[in-house]
Amino acid sequence: MKWHEEDEHEPSHERGLLLALIVLLIVGGFAAWGLGFFGAAGLQSSQDLQAAMSRAAQRLGSEVATSARAVLPIGGHIAKAVKVPGVHPHIVPTKGKAVSPKTQHFTFDGVKYSVTAHVATDVYWGAKKSTRLLVQYPGESDETWTSTYYHDFADDPAQRVTIDDVCSQLRAIKKRSHLGQDQYLELIAKYVQSIPYDWAVYQAGTGNQRFPVETLIDGKGLCGDKSVLLADLLSHEGYAVALLDFNPEKHMAVGVLGPGKVYPDTGYLFLETTSPCYVTDVPTEYTGGMHLTSRPQVIPIGSGTLQYGAADQIAKIVHARDTAQAAAETLYADARSKSLSDAEVTKINAKLSQAYKAEISLRSNVIDRNGDAVGTFMDRTVALAWITRNAWWL
Repeated sequence: MKWHEEDEHEPSHERGLLLALIVLLIVGGFAAWGLGFFGAAGLQSSQDLQAAMSRAAQRLGSEVATSARAVLPIGGHIAKAVKVPGVHPHIVPTKGKAVSPKTQHFTFDGVKYSVTAHVATDVYWGAKKSTRLLVQYPGESDETWTSTYYHDFADDPAQRVTIDDVCSQLRAIKKRSHLGQDQYLELIAKYVQSIPYDWAVYQAGTGNQRFPVETLIDGKGLCGDKSVLLADLLSHEGYAVALLDFNPEKHMAVGVLGPGKVYPDTGYLFLETTSPCYVTDVPTEYTGGMHLTSRPQVIPIGSGTLQYGAADQIAKIVHARDTAQAAAETLYADARSKSLSDAEVTKINAKLSQAYKAEISLRSNVIDRNGDAVGTFMDRTVALAWITRNAWWL
């Protein structure tokens, strides 16, 4: 038999520099048409616009960060030295330094909310000190091993009190805000997506998979940590969910059942967890230049049956975002060929500004190097209302 563990790996610095160059080229291209038009109209100073574009560039980097995750064999001498059969990740309550509750602040539909996680000290330290090893017996497939591994983290009964408490707070928000089934799923997702990304662990390559109670109290996590937490919360609230494990890319996301554009070969709608992002909206590129190309392993979590029913509305949002720049460039080219009054220039500038806002606000927030969300991400209902008022190109 073999022993496996989850480990983290540092991304290539060369790939990071390449991504930075690509981002600068993209931002520079977008800025070119905006600065060119405004400069021709003479409405604002070039320095003011350059400063605005510089600030905006912070929001146009890689959309989300990804953790690296790999199943690594442990040397045979270690396997022989461990004689206790059935070793696996599990929480055995353990004494330790007192653990304080952790409050996460986030916004949803423009309203600020807070959820406070309470974890018993012995449960937290039991999770923190648990082994990350799991035996893979001869003849057991990698798929079976992976499913068992993540269920060990999601299903551990010592976490139930904490998960119950967090979900009771989320349900209270649902009740007083009169949220429907789809908005409630989005609320839970936004709560987890707003937990800062653990850049220090990602860069050091020293991380191991966390139990949900660890992620809640640590107040940060990698993609696997946040995905297991989100799947745990959603399944607790009755949604049909799964983990989507992209092993070659060292990435993990959540899948939710529902009609709409499912991720290929999974039957589930894709839900990113590392930053605020719409259901079904797959980021085009991750930190380090990574793209999702493999077929993920689908790991169902829980026995929920509720589905997400707003994927068609997300498709409208994504279409508005993805067509904004081309429409703005066409408008700009047409305007340059004409002699325009100041009033006409003002109206065109306003339209260009709306298209630019769509490019920024209808996509996932960037997670900066401090683990904070940077940007102006609009939740679904807010985005739909904004599109109705402002998306002149549709």
